[in-house]
Amino acid sequence: MQRLARVNLDQQNSAAVELFGHYDEVTTILLRHLPPSTASMLARPEVHGEVVEWYSELQGQPYLLGNSEREQQARKQAEGLISQRLATVDKLRAELLQKGSISAEQATLLERMVDAAQHDSIQIYIVNKQPVITGWGLGKKPIPVPPPVVPVPSKSLGWLWLLLLLLLLLGGLAWWLFFRPEPVQSQPMEPVKVEISKPEPPKEEPKPEPPKEEPKPEPQRLEFIPEPEEPKVEEPPKVEEPPKVEEPPKVEEPLKVKEPPKPEKPKYCTKTITPDQRPQMVIVFDDSLSMLFSLLESPASIQRFIDSPFPTDAEFDYMRREPNRISTAKKSAAAIIDKIDPNIDIGLVSLKVCPGARNHGMFGPGKRKALKAQINALQPKDSDQGTGTALYSGLQQAASMVDGVKREAFILVLSDGDDFCNGVKHDVCGLARQIAKNKPKLKINVVDIGGTKAANCLATATKGKVFTANSKAQVTSMINQAIKPMVEKEECK
Repeated sequence: MQRLARVNLDQQNSAAVELFGHYDEVTTILLRHLPPSTASMLARPEVHGEVVEWYSELQGQPYLLGNSEREQQARKQAEGLISQRLATVDKLRAELLQKGSISAEQATLLERMVDAAQHDSIQIYIVNKQPVITGWGLGKKPIPVPPPVVPVPSKSLGWLWLLLLLLLLLGGLAWWLFFRPEPVQSQPMEPVKVEISKPEPPKEEPKPEPPKEEPKPEPQRLEFIPEPEEPKVEEPPKVEEPPKVEEPPKVEEPLKVKEPPKPEKPKYCTKTITPDQRPQMVIVFDDSLSMLFSLLESPASIQRFIDSPFPTDAEFDYMRREPNRISTAKKSAAAIIDKIDPNIDIGLVSLKVCPGARNHGMFGPGKRKALKAQINALQPKDSDQGTGTALYSGLQQAASMVDGVKREAFILVLSDGDDFCNGVKHDVCGLARQIAKNKPKLKINVVDIGGTKAANCLATATKGKVFTANSKAQVTSMINQAIKPMVEKEECK
């Protein structure tokens, strides 16, 4: 069970606190008749004085839905799913009450719970892809705004206007029939005679004489000048060609049949190492609480957050937002396992619990899928016993799992910090020098997540390498470079 939020209580929340006391009774009814996701939708309230803390039974990284444009679609989907489940609870309450399966008091509790889950004080978290409500019962149910009423024209007023128009038409017709003026008769007028004078015929104007044509000059005659004749060149006498001698017919050579190419012998690829010579490998994976910090935060901002006295839940969620260190390291580590030589056994050590790291054992070639599942299941929790990173203990256990004297051995450390368990710091650099002295064929490569440089001395003491990663892309790239000594190699003959 993980905590999601803490909220201060007011004097007006006495009814809510009384409802919190019936949480187990209500969820028992829901779990008896509905899927577990309906009951887990309501976060568990625990009252401590004037503060209520909200918890969820679901496992996974909680994410608070805000009101930004990017989160609007996810919030609408979550609100729709919550409304659907609340309607199912209300329907179940009516059915159980009708059948007599629950008492009237229990039905009232279910009704109050459905009403409280719709208060304006709720916050919606997403945990393991399921919505979880906190703050229910602490506010008031929002009053729905009624739709605007559109006035409908009355039918009686329409008839009244039609009647008035008809009366006006009848009044106009009566006035025209009884009060119209009589027409005035006009006296006939004598026609006026108009004399029209006949037009005189137009006088013929004298026609202009056509212009006299001037005598055209006679065209000049061109004299024909004969072209000079080209001198004739006498052709040389033709020389008779000698008779052609026919060549004997060529005898065609028979076609040469090309022999088919001889098939090349296939190359035979095999391993050049025996089982006793196979290298050994152990992954030391840091799954302490510090690995929850986001890769988008600098070491300075993380230190300021750690030094702050009372960080809020919202600040915790922000500092642990994706992409965080552990999720990126898990994905990258699972991806490189398939690239490692399949003949090599791989061990796993995790550093979550102080003061002793956990040895998960060796995984043979046929258990690569189980190894990836084990890495994916690593998850730090606030409730873990002990605080810090058990790097000293993890390095001891990893070195004890490999030979390093007669056989090549390799340890890959994925960590973001130094050894520091419950306030006690151990000398991991001195331990690395002792391991290098006792096991000269053991090398340690370190992927420094976040650039803390705390564990770089492990690689220096064992002639290994350090790969610093400050972003999601760099973590993947650096882990791929760090496991190059363990990548599969073949020789073909």
